[in-house]
Amino acid sequence: MVEMLNFLETLKKNNEFDEFSHYKLNEGPTDEYGDLPETTPTIKNIGWTLGNDCPYRCTHCYSMNARVKGRDMSVEMIDRIVDQLAINGVETVNLGGNEPLFTNGPNPKNTLLPYIINSLADRGIEIGLTTSGITLIHLHRDHFDAFELLNDVDVSFDSPFEAEHNKNRGAKIFHQAIQSLEICRAHNKPHTTIMCGMNWNFSVEHIDGLVEIARTYDANVRINSIKPTKPEHMDVALTPQMFYTGFSRLMELCDPVDLGEPPIAAMTNYSNARRCPCGRTSFRIHSITPEGEIHVSPCVYLHDYKSPLDLLKCDLRDIINSNQFKVFRQRNSNPDQVDGCSGCNHLKECGGGCAARSYLYNLHENNSRSMLARDPYCPKEFGQGYNFPQDPQIVSDQKLVHMDYLCTWIGRPRNQNPMRAE
Repeated sequence: MVEMLNFLETLKKNNEFDEFSHYKLNEGPTDEYGDLPETTPTIKNIGWTLGNDCPYRCTHCYSMNARVKGRDMSVEMIDRIVDQLAINGVETVNLGGNEPLFTNGPNPKNTLLPYIINSLADRGIEIGLTTSGITLIHLHRDHFDAFELLNDVDVSFDSPFEAEHNKNRGAKIFHQAIQSLEICRAHNKPHTTIMCGMNWNFSVEHIDGLVEIARTYDANVRINSIKPTKPEHMDVALTPQMFYTGFSRLMELCDPVDLGEPPIAAMTNYSNARRCPCGRTSFRIHSITPEGEIHVSPCVYLHDYKSPLDLLKCDLRDIINSNQFKVFRQRNSNPDQVDGCSGCNHLKECGGGCAARSYLYNLHENNSRSMLARDPYCPKEFGQGYNFPQDPQIVSDQKLVHMDYLCTWIGRPRNQNPMRAE
C-alpha cells in the first residue's frame, strides 16, 4: 500500500508526459538484425483496442497515452477491419485496451460493441473480452445475444482486496468485477481473473487472495507483469526477486494453462515453449487516432513499432510484412544475438525474454532504444534457487484467446471444480 501511495504522488507531480507523443513516435530501430532470418509469421491471436474513452483512471494504465478522444468508430471501419482479419486467417480476437463498451464515447447507448462481436462471430473468429466488469454486465443485461457469442472473459483486478482495488481504479467497482465472475460462472463461460503484477500488489498475500477469488468463482488466473510504457511505471515495477517469488507461489497453487511468460517457461524447462509471440502469432490494433487512422503494432506495449500503414487503407498483409514486424520475428529466430544471451542454457525456452519488457526497461534505464536488449528478469542471472515444477503438464480443456498472445502466464487453481470445455 505504501508503494502504491508513493506512485500516486509521483503521478500527481509528473506533468511532463505528452499524451500525443504516441501519434508522433515510430523510433524503434528495425535494422539491428541485418539480414538474419526471421520466424515465419502465423498470425492467429490478436488484440483490438476499440475506443478512446474509459470512465476509470487506473494509475498504471498502459493505454491512456495511446488514445485521445475525438474520433469514434463507424460501421464502415469495423467492416473493413473484420474483413482484413478474416482474409488473413486470424482465429481469435481479444477486445480490450480500454473499457471495450465505450467504442463511441461515454454513453453506452452509442456503443458499437455488439456489432463488432456479431461481425467477428459471423466470420468464424472467436472473441474474448477483457473488462473491469462494466462491459460484461452491460452485454449480459442489454445485449445478451452478443454476450453469448463470447468465447471467454478476462476480468481485471488490481488487487484482491476491495479497498485497494477501488483506490487504484479511482472508482468503487470491485463489486462489478465479482458480479462479472458470477455471471460467467452461471453461464458456464470460461473466465479468468487478470492482474497486472506490480511491486505493491504481487506479494504472496495478494497472490493468495487473487487465487482464492479465482477458486471461489471457478476462474483461471492470469498475470502480466507491468510493462513500463511510461517512465513513472518503473516506480512500481517488480524486482527480479518479487517476479520469481510471485510466480513460484502461483505455480504452487495452480496448474499451468499457458506458460507464455518466457523466463517462467525457462525456469520450468517447458518443452513446448514458444518464446515471445509478438509479431509472430499476435499483434495489436490500436484505437483510432485524432486524424482518423488506425495503426497496428506487433505488441500492445510497444508503440515505437507501430506500422506507419493505416489499416483502414492498407492491406493487413503489408503491415505484417513491414520492417516493424519483421524485427520482432528476427529477435525470436536469433535469440543468441540478444545482449548477454549467447550460449545460455535457457535460450531455447526464454529466447531473450519478453521483447516489450526488454525494450522498455532498456529505454528507461539506459535511454537507449534497442531490440537487442535482454529481459530484466533474465532466468540465468536471477532465477536460480526458486522451486518450479519441471516440464509441467498444461491444462488444456479450454481454448482461451490469450494463449500465445502477449507474454503472459495463465493458471488454474487446484482443488477447483473443472468447467465444461467450450
